[in-house]
Amino acid sequence: MTDQKTNMSDGYIKNLLFPVKCPFCRRIADPRRIEEAGVCEKCAGLDLFYKKADVLPHEALEKILKLYVPMRYSGEAKKAMLRYKFSGEEWLCGPFATLMHNFLSVSGGYDDIDVITWVPVGGKRFAVRGYDQSGLVARRLSESSGIPFRKLLRRNDGTGNTMTSSRNYALRQAETRFSPLDPSVKLYGSRILLVDDIFTTGSTLNECGGILLSMGALYVNAACLMSGRQDIYDAGEETA
Repeated sequence: MTDQKTNMSDGYIKNLLFPVKCPFCRRIADPRRIEEAGVCEKCAGLDLFYKKADVLPHEALEKILKLYVPMRYSGEAKKAMLRYKFSGEEWLCGPFATLMHNFLSVSGGYDDIDVITWVPVGGKRFAVRGYDQSGLVARRLSESSGIPFRKLLRRNDGTGNTMTSSRNYALRQAETRFSPLDPSVKLYGSRILLVDDIFTTGSTLNECGGILLSMGALYVNAACLMSGRQDIYDAGEETA
């Protein structure tokens, strides 16, 4: 009983000193609510979340079998993502991963998956940011689902430099932005869940998915935290 009271007291003091906040409105929220849902009750009612889980824009994704996107890249969700990626708010990986985990759980996103991996940041970006935003979420998803977590890809530094001439742009497009972390690794029919932060054109998912397929993956599904694509909005509305 004494230990239980001590733990309750420690938790109370921790909440006073470091109150839990909603990732979107940034107001102080019920810690249990954020732990279980990833969002406060007020923001849960905002137009931030997709109603439809399994959306596949075939014209954009050739190497991905299924795509799961829980949030719209707009409004308070977009602001939260920018803070996560560029303002050092690493704590946002927790509620983001909870939102993604809940979304995958109810939509069958974990079904028939053997390995969870992610689209990595490059070494230069990691040195500046101090963490890999998609890698943190992927690790949390692994812990929540019990599915093994494995780093399979590397991002090749130097392929994201800004170039202005049409010739340089063409050269940049021809560069390989990603490669296998270990070329000797064979996936032998494994079913992969590839985690990324934002789905835009699909080029990153296609390149990474293609590499994983070339390594022997049976298929690759993708889970992206957010997207601003209108075709996902439309599909969500039509099938809701």
